[in-house]
Amino acid sequence: MKKVLLLISAFLLAFQISKAQTEKGSQTLGVNVSFHSQKSSNVINDPNSGSSYNLNSKSSSFGIGPSYSYFIANKLDIGVNLGYDHMSNTNSQGSSPYRSRQYDYSAQLFLRKYFMYTDKIGLRAGPYVGYGKYNTKNTYSDPNQASDTYKSDNYSAGANLALVYYPSRNIGISASLANIAYQHSKGNDESPNNYSTNTFDASFISSNVGLSLFYVFGAK
Repeated sequence: MKKVLLLISAFLLAFQISKAQTEKGSQTLGVNVSFHSQKSSNVINDPNSGSSYNLNSKSSSFGIGPSYSYFIANKLDIGVNLGYDHMSNTNSQGSSPYRSRQYDYSAQLFLRKYFMYTDKIGLRAGPYVGYGKYNTKNTYSDPNQASDTYKSDNYSAGANLALVYYPSRNIGISASLANIAYQHSKGNDESPNNYSTNTFDASFISSNVGLSLFYVFGAK
């Protein structure tokens, strides 16, 4: 009988911990980290000249920023992400290799619904809107070709799916699984020439890894 009572008590405790982590009034404060690395090598054939050249490229990026959310209902939170990202791309195109560096500051508002399978692990998904300020500089190995810079404003909207895991009552970890996004960018270069672009992107467990570590507080 005592063992049964202990098992029931342990089950209720685990249930309360899970409920407290995602119940109305709970808050999270954490940090987001993302990184990406890719290399490629291709032979490009020019049908006009009949010549060919090697196209080698290497890109990498790193991002970091704080995150805060508040549960407005059980298993439903709203919050904001702030971020800084740095990207580098080296492209060797025939006799005109160049290097591109980009950094940006961004802010994102999100709404997320949690689907917990156990007291420790589950999924969360929801829409978001964001804004980013981008600065890009391209430098060339050719001394006769001057470097150029671009500045742009980026507006985005989409939805994200992530795996969430709670190793303890107050600590949570999440990993991005899928993302769908529409982006509108407008900017100018040194000329100045104005431009705008619209892109749509969908990814699922891509090489761009996004992780989040957060602290849960305010739960009863």
